Amino acid sequence: MALTPQDGVLIILALILSASAFFYGRRKSNEHSKRFRPQAYILQNQVTHARHLPLEASHAFTYPTLSLLVSLDALESGSLDLGRGWIFGYGGLWGRLVGLRSDPYVTGQKGMSIRNKLEGVLRRRGYLDTMDDAWMMTMPNFLGFEGINPLTVYFCYKNGDLWITILEVHNTFGESHIYVLELNHNEDETPSRGYDHQWTFPREFHVSPFNDRTGFYKVSVKSPSHLPTLECVKLSASPLPPKPAVRVYLYTASTSTPHSPEKLKLTALLRPTSAVPLTIPALLLALATAPLTLFLTMPRIVYVAWKLHYQKRLDVFPRPEPLPADEDWISALPDDTKTFVRRGGGVKWLNESFLEKYAQRCVTSFLVRRVQETGIGVTLIAANPAIARFSYSPLSQAEKDHLTISYLSSQLFIILLLSPSAQHALLLGSDTEKLFFASSRDLFIKLFSGSQVSSPSGILQRLRLRGVGQTIPYPIPAYHPLDAETNVVIRGSVIVLLLLLESLEAILFRLARVRVVAGQEPWLRWKRAASVYTCIARGSEVTEL
Repeated sequence: MALTPQDGVLIILALILSASAFFYGRRKSNEHSKRFRPQAYILQNQVTHARHLPLEASHAFTYPTLSLLVSLDALESGSLDLGRGWIFGYGGLWGRLVGLRSDPYVTGQKGMSIRNKLEGVLRRRGYLDTMDDAWMMTMPNFLGFEGINPLTVYFCYKNGDLWITILEVHNTFGESHIYVLELNHNEDETPSRGYDHQWTFPREFHVSPFNDRTGFYKVSVKSPSHLPTLECVKLSASPLPPKPAVRVYLYTASTSTPHSPEKLKLTALLRPTSAVPLTIPALLLALATAPLTLFLTMPRIVYVAWKLHYQKRLDVFPRPEPLPADEDWISALPDDTKTFVRRGGGVKWLNESFLEKYAQRCVTSFLVRRVQETGIGVTLIAANPAIARFSYSPLSQAEKDHLTISYLSSQLFIILLLSPSAQHALLLGSDTEKLFFASSRDLFIKLFSGSQVSSPSGILQRLRLRGVGQTIPYPIPAYHPLDAETNVVIRGSVIVLLLLLESLEAILFRLARVRVVAGQEPWLRWKRAASVYTCIARGSEVTEL
């Protein structure tokens, strides 16, 4: 007789429950001999989100989650592995029921432990001391499925005391950000009732498409009850299991005092309802009672987003590029632009697209040649510290000047490829979208300029003007400097593809009836640039569009 899918699920659950009962029976004779506090726990959590602003879109929901609280050192040493790593293990994604691995956490660097990556981030922030160990609170992967982990919390200890709490925040775009919260440093004077520590700080990371990146977080933390290190306790002692909790309040920025919070906009609470030591029986029982919990994070996010957009009528904010992670990026900016950008805690960026890589190759090959022609040295500094710094210097002559371009994303290279002139590129990428900044506008224009004529005669330039339009009266060079020594068919195909993708984005948004915040539509960037040009021409202040 053929089995239905429902029969298969029931059989799997029965096997899990049977194995759980078997291991519980074997464990009973050894329970009284344990002398050490566990270094890993299974947490059953209750997560609550509530939106308070705008009032007509107020909304709240609560759901359960399953997470692990593990000693970072014990995890990475393999001492927490269960069933020889088949039931629970650290390292790979496959070949185990439940697991954790290094790749999804902190930076995207391969072959490094979570601890090493964490300490590297702390060193870049100026924390040179080494932590003893850390509790890591996160959701594991299950049956090879690794869903989004919206929040991972690290409680880092030094000299036997809690030293730093690290919040690793992930968004649905694949980016991640770290907030480093040090005890007794910029802490609120009095934490909220029921919490041990509290910090208030500016928001730096784009998480929800229904909020911009402004505002302030007030984060309240309840610490774990004991250290993550292996500790011997008396047999008669009954240590309380750790139940660390995190509460996040998001406030709008004050209109009268921009660097202060004002109105409560969102609240989020992560609170464990139970904590049991990580053992084979306990893990199997947790999975048997809620087998789908670890699969539901993304479906919940999509459902709530649908409800907020189509029922509550909240418009979508486009994703901004992450803030630069290193102070060197900001120090290279001209003084009049440093107010536009502040340092952030980004640790993982989107991967470059194929078209961005193509445009980057076009720009870098042009710069190698152009630097020798002009004697102007060039340095390109990415906001993502994982991208190597590009530096070009003239070989046959002394360097006359040096241009530094600090850019937030590889969209810089797309803008340079699609803009019909250097002035257009500066207007769009720097003045309007603020995706890059040049240390000298004059040097930038000199480096990326060609011969000036009143109208474009090259076919590639005509293609570029189709995307820009005729509303920005900058002079257009007959031929684009990046088009020298290039295959016109290939270059033209790339330009057409980029313009089509931009149009397709607008079409798909209209078909799905997705409403973007007015004035921030990605496909209207040249319209915004034209408005900025008008403001500059009139000598008036450019406001955010």
